[in-house]
Amino acid sequence: MRGFTLIEVLVAMSLLAILLAAVYGIFGGVNSAKLRLDSDSADYHLARVIFDRLGRELHGAYFRPGDQTTMFRGGVNDRDEPFLELTTTAVTLVSDTGSGISEVRYRLAPDPEADAGRQVLLRAERSRQSTAAPVDGRMMRLAPNVASLSLRFYTGGRWLEQWDARQGGLPQLVEVSLVVAGQDERPRIPFTTAFEIPDVGGQ
Repeated sequence: MRGFTLIEVLVAMSLLAILLAAVYGIFGGVNSAKLRLDSDSADYHLARVIFDRLGRELHGAYFRPGDQTTMFRGGVNDRDEPFLELTTTAVTLVSDTGSGISEVRYRLAPDPEADAGRQVLLRAERSRQSTAAPVDGRMMRLAPNVASLSLRFYTGGRWLEQWDARQGGLPQLVEVSLVVAGQDERPRIPFTTAFEIPDVGGQ
């Protein structure tokens, strides 16, 4: 039996290299797709968690004209930060007064624990009748890596960018849009939903 010639060996090695490169490319593509899917799944999960909590609290929004312990306002503050502040019956704290109503505040702000340009969604809650320090000074990190948050308020056939219940009572709907920022530079999917606001407080 004759052995392989040098040319045959080189051809075989070239074919093997091509085959291995193709296999590596396939596995690399599959792995990249998996990483993208995992990242997108994490984004969807975070958006769902935020919307679930906001939805419960907005559905329980409680406002009574003339009662300074109740509120509902939102939009963009004087620091150009999106915010939402409301009193709600969807409480997670045990009220000392037994009223079952809490003051809840959200704010999207620069994240001091992350790279420049990153933002974090902050949340605070206290009993409506609490004598503790203003809730805004005790805000907790709810969700890091939120790239943007916007709110719109619907009433009487119009969408408004700012809202204060002291001027118009509760809105009929609140639209919430957010974008989650991942660790890469890929475009992110905006998540948007609208919540109906029932008249719990009796305007």
